[in-house]
Amino acid sequence: MPASNRHRPTRRILIVDDIEDNCLLIEDHLQRQLKCEFRKSSSGNEALQILKNWSPDCILMDIMMPVMDGIEATKRIKMIPACHDIPVLMVTAKQEMDSLEEAFDAGAVDYIYKPIDRTILVSRVKSALRSKEDLDRIKELNKELQQKKQELSSFSQTVSHDLKSPIVGAASLYDLFLYRIKNEFPQIIEDEGLKELLERIPQTFTKMLDFINTQLDYAQAGQVIGELESVPMDRIINAVIENFEYAEQEGIAYFSKLPDMPEARCDPIRILKVWQNMIANSIKFRDTKNPVRIKFGGEESRDTVKFWIRDNGPGIIAEHQDKVFETNARLNYDVEGYGFGLATVKKIIAAHGGNIWIDSEVKDGACFVFELPR
Repeated sequence: MPASNRHRPTRRILIVDDIEDNCLLIEDHLQRQLKCEFRKSSSGNEALQILKNWSPDCILMDIMMPVMDGIEATKRIKMIPACHDIPVLMVTAKQEMDSLEEAFDAGAVDYIYKPIDRTILVSRVKSALRSKEDLDRIKELNKELQQKKQELSSFSQTVSHDLKSPIVGAASLYDLFLYRIKNEFPQIIEDEGLKELLERIPQTFTKMLDFINTQLDYAQAGQVIGELESVPMDRIINAVIENFEYAEQEGIAYFSKLPDMPEARCDPIRILKVWQNMIANSIKFRDTKNPVRIKFGGEESRDTVKFWIRDNGPGIIAEHQDKVFETNARLNYDVEGYGFGLATVKKIIAAHGGNIWIDSEVKDGACFVFELPR
């Protein structure tokens, strides 16, 4: 595999031409203004062999060569993952102009006419080298970003575990304490004020655990934790609705969905969390005088698959529709919550390469739409 570009003292250029004098001329022109390490190849096959152990920052490729021409050589170079981003400049005679379109389709990024003009050659090679440097830097930054995200996720999981353990331990001690009180001092439990206070304590433990789990969900949301697979969305929605069976039994919410929901390529665990958070949002912000009616739908297009969830609640005004996906978004302070539910949804959809938005108006209920690549 080609060596890494990192920490090189000079840049590397590979010149491919079956005529040695042409290679020497190009090298001579470039050496006068660029500090580079050069290698020369007399054929496409030889160039491919060189690339197995040596990674250039730029390739100058003659378009017309025997056995394997420059276009075919470029195609094969671009098929090598480690060489895919190396810029290839075609060196061509003006009468070979018809081949340039094919060369660009093969992966070339620029061209230089014969006879070679030194100023143009140096200018275009410099431009190609700058582009390669910028791309390498972006790839390095992206690698560092992914590493930081992984470190943050690991840290969040560790912190969440460390926070949950003492809370669970305290809850267990409280259960033991309450058991002893009921059996050894039953008269204390009969005091209404103390009884109400004792009942609030486990509720506080539950809220603390819910908050930690919400934070952990958000920290992990940007990671697609499993292999993407083609999943019938009906199956995921049915599983989520089962989790809200209590809401139907108590007349809080009623669910319906369109028949023949399309499939989606997704991480089913994460997409289940998307539906769960959006249903919870509809129930949380419902008109408390009436049950919320939640409907699901979906449709396919050539490149994407789209799903939506609609309710008959109060809706969301236009100026708030982007804010609901932000962390700590609390647009109604009369409703309990931590403001991470829809922010988590957005991160999960983004991790799938998709988009989510609101398509509704006030008094028409809320309609959340998300789109995933096929």
